[in-house]
Amino acid sequence: MRTREEIKGLLNKVIAAIPGLEAQASYSFEKTIATRLGENAITQNTGGEEERIRLVVYNGKRSGSSITNKMDDDSLGNLVRVSVQMAEESPEDPEYVELPGPQKYNEMQKAFFEDTERLTPEQIAEDVGVVVAKAKEKGFRASGLFDVDVSLNAIANTNGLFCIESSTEVNYSTTIHGPMGSGKSEMSRNSYADMDIDKLANTAVGNAEMAQNPVDIEIGDYTVIFEPAASLELLGFMVWNMDARDASEGTTVFADKVGEKMFSEKVDFVIKIDDPGLPTPIFGDAGLAVKPATWIEKGVIKRLYHDRFWAKQNGTHANPVRYPIFMNGEDNSIDDLVKKCKKGLLVKNLWYIRYVDQKELLLTGMTRDGVFLIEDGKIVGPVKNMRWNESPVVFLNNIVALTRPERVGHYAKLPGIMSEGFTFSSKSESLYSDRKCRPASAGADVAWNRIEFFDEYIRSLKEGAFL
Repeated sequence: MRTREEIKGLLNKVIAAIPGLEAQASYSFEKTIATRLGENAITQNTGGEEERIRLVVYNGKRSGSSITNKMDDDSLGNLVRVSVQMAEESPEDPEYVELPGPQKYNEMQKAFFEDTERLTPEQIAEDVGVVVAKAKEKGFRASGLFDVDVSLNAIANTNGLFCIESSTEVNYSTTIHGPMGSGKSEMSRNSYADMDIDKLANTAVGNAEMAQNPVDIEIGDYTVIFEPAASLELLGFMVWNMDARDASEGTTVFADKVGEKMFSEKVDFVIKIDDPGLPTPIFGDAGLAVKPATWIEKGVIKRLYHDRFWAKQNGTHANPVRYPIFMNGEDNSIDDLVKKCKKGLLVKNLWYIRYVDQKELLLTGMTRDGVFLIEDGKIVGPVKNMRWNESPVVFLNNIVALTRPERVGHYAKLPGIMSEGFTFSSKSESLYSDRKCRPASAGADVAWNRIEFFDEYIRSLKEGAFL
């Protein structure tokens, strides 16, 4: 990976070659390792690294852009020529906004960790082995993805702006399949040292055990307890719709809602820059400095996302990023919420979410990887998956209680949420079938045969082979 000085020199060389026009040059480097598993065996390894420079040249309101992954002088010179020529020939952009000047960047939480950068396929295989071993003990099947990302991004422009940041991230997601039910667990951290592989494996296997042999219940409105992963699946749609331009044009549920109370007073949505558990980027669009922001405060819409064009049109500041999402919580655990629930459903995950009415933000989807009936403050047992029809607006307006927030994926820190009146519209047999967990010795299925080679795979990595 190149040094800060090397990258700044490359971008300055490109910018200096622009013939009196406005331009922005951005550099990106990414190194990845990804390991997939299925049927209790590693099924795929991918990895590599790439660096690129993208140049955007502005000739008045006309623009042209080009990308190269070669850093020699000839390639950079051609990058400039192509971009300048395209800027001369392209039509004018009615939404052109001049590039920003130098920014004052906040000191952010550390996002780059050497222990993640040094991760090897051998170490990843060992961690995959932890999950596989626990799944096999129960006669279950493990699938999932372990991926590592090392990245560096920088921007320079002809107005004197320069910014650079690097980050690392490790993500491990696994689903454990039993004969009639599944359980899932996932973890995302910037430092590998913060990953708890045993906890991830035990959670996934434990959820799968709980989810076996679900029963039918009647559809209708239920009090629900969403674990943080399920909360993100639902609320991610809402955040994406919190766009100022769309609201001004009357195409979303947030039209004319700034300053109004739409949700429970328990709801706060913000962007933080001081949370070490989920570092926020230093800069966003066009190199603009990221600052703390409040979208929702005590249920009131305080601000919607403004891109640079819409901010200029409305005489306000632009928002460099939409994410990560931070939602405040309360001093409860999921178990605490269960104890508070007279009758309801504990929901682990959602999937296959689609719009029913985009303007009203009415969504539909299905439950996944474990739904459990709660009666008198106790989990009675698993129930079959169901389709739901609901709006995040209603969900957040009917909140009863929250858990402590936790990181979910790479762009959110959310609590578990207990909410009343969540509508389940139909029953679903999805994810349940007659397929049974078979021992690896069954032999007829090639995928099952691969299980027996897992230990050999790890041994080969220790001997230096990358399969």
